[in-house]
Amino acid sequence: MCKEDIVIFDLMSKPEKINFAYQPIFEIETGNIYGYEALMRPTPYTPMEVIAEYARHNRLNEIEEFTTYYGAKHFLENNLTGKLFLNSFPSAFVSDEMLEKVHQLVQHRLKERLVLEILEYTEFDSHAHYKKTSQFKRSQTGEFVAIDDYGTGKNIDEECINFYNPDIVKIDRKLISNIHTNITNQKTLIDICNYLQKKDIIILAEGVETQEEYDYLKNYPITLMQGFFLGKPKIYDKN
Repeated sequence: MCKEDIVIFDLMSKPEKINFAYQPIFEIETGNIYGYEALMRPTPYTPMEVIAEYARHNRLNEIEEFTTYYGAKHFLENNLTGKLFLNSFPSAFVSDEMLEKVHQLVQHRLKERLVLEILEYTEFDSHAHYKKTSQFKRSQTGEFVAIDDYGTGKNIDEECINFYNPDIVKIDRKLISNIHTNITNQKTLIDICNYLQKKDIIILAEGVETQEEYDYLKNYPITLMQGFFLGKPKIYDKN
């Protein structure tokens, strides 16, 4: 293990000191906040640097555990409204002991408000997915499932939709960026929306960063949007 790895793991061994930023997600029809995505901010490192090191050492379960606990903790302490989107690795899950700790913290305050957002960093893992869904079923949280970065990378095809049977699909920002001028991406987005509509899946456009993108996307059957144009991630005070 190199010196950089040791420093990162030492930092992450104190998860109570790690900040989480919360980015709002908006309902387009009403303009109301639908929920917030919890985003780890492990200063001085980027989330991707930390994830890469933990993945390299097969320790993603540890990130899954403290993001679940502290992401929920800070969300509730700051009385944020709507649903809480918690990032989840396809190959990782929390231990039964940690889930009980989360349950004691949350009680029923996140019932029907929790969204497990499946990332694309690792391959599908049926064991991990079964473990997660069975745990939350026992805790009667009534969680939703969202697919992140759909349309590019690993989270791109029908296999992903059939595997997770999601309630929400987040369209990758690579498709959203400059969508008002990119004819190729416009055609791709039309096909994706038609496919997801047939399955009654809620469509969320992420990475909306300009007025032009926002105005153009309102012509699509997109229910939710997220991005810097609408609201930047914010770190709230820890109580």
